Amino acid sequence: MRGSIASLQRDSFALRLRRNLQPYLWVAPALFIFGVFTLLPVAVGLYLSCTNWNGTAVPVFNGLDNYREALHDNAYWSAIVHNMIYAVGTVAGKIVLGLGLALVMNRTLPGRAMFRTALFMPVTLSFVAIGLLWSWIYNYDFGLLNGILEVLQLGRLKQDWLGSTSLALYALIVVDIWKWFGLHMVLFLAGLQNIPGQLYEAARIDGATSCQSFWRITLPLLLPVTAFNIVLAASGAFNVFDLVYVMTQGGPVDATNVAMTDIYREAFQFYHFGYSAALSVMQLGLVTIVSLGILVIIGRQGKVLGEELG
Repeated sequence: MRGSIASLQRDSFALRLRRNLQPYLWVAPALFIFGVFTLLPVAVGLYLSCTNWNGTAVPVFNGLDNYREALHDNAYWSAIVHNMIYAVGTVAGKIVLGLGLALVMNRTLPGRAMFRTALFMPVTLSFVAIGLLWSWIYNYDFGLLNGILEVLQLGRLKQDWLGSTSLALYALIVVDIWKWFGLHMVLFLAGLQNIPGQLYEAARIDGATSCQSFWRITLPLLLPVTAFNIVLAASGAFNVFDLVYVMTQGGPVDATNVAMTDIYREAFQFYHFGYSAALSVMQLGLVTIVSLGILVIIGRQGKVLGEELG
């Protein structure tokens, strides 16, 4: 009798243990991949950031010297300023254009599916292909943009779009917005379709105009999607590399040099891999701070709007 009770207890314990471990077994492959391809590179980067390494010799530990050097690196901080301008321009452009087109595409229009597909198409293209395409569009001698200006009798507005130190960065901002606005449009569209139609019906019955419904219903209920879109756009802006490298390589005269191209130069042109790793760690910290700041600000705004609506 005692033996059977002990056996039942062991079986019950094994069953509970199996049930408790089962969720971890399901996520183990994903955790393994995340650890190998994310956590391990971050750990290696942190170690290399505290070394003097040229990519071939044995890394020599130098403490925080790389970080102290970075604090006085004018080229890096100039690149950060360019990144700030790039982020503000691309985030504002993507959010405004994405939301505006989502509002239009949420209506019943002839050929709506075709327009949605066409607007999303640039998202599917690689940065290299887009960089080459827009390099031709911006070309001073035979580019499409200057050609259109000539046809419209506006030849005086022709510019060397990628060769001007005052215009090149803004030319890249336009290209980045063109590539990604379709993604943000789709995300906003999903948010709009989750807003109950009864709210708009009630607002119309109460005499609210379309503009009032937009400010009092649409925007507050889109705050979670807006926060996600802003964080996504901002993190992409601070990590941009492909587009800048393909179209300008940071020129002319470093006018479009951003953090990632500066990090690339330090590593693969000057072979300062340890210093490049330190700049990468600083860039990771900057992106994290910016993302958390955006979430906190939008979260507070959402709380205020919720209290007002309540």
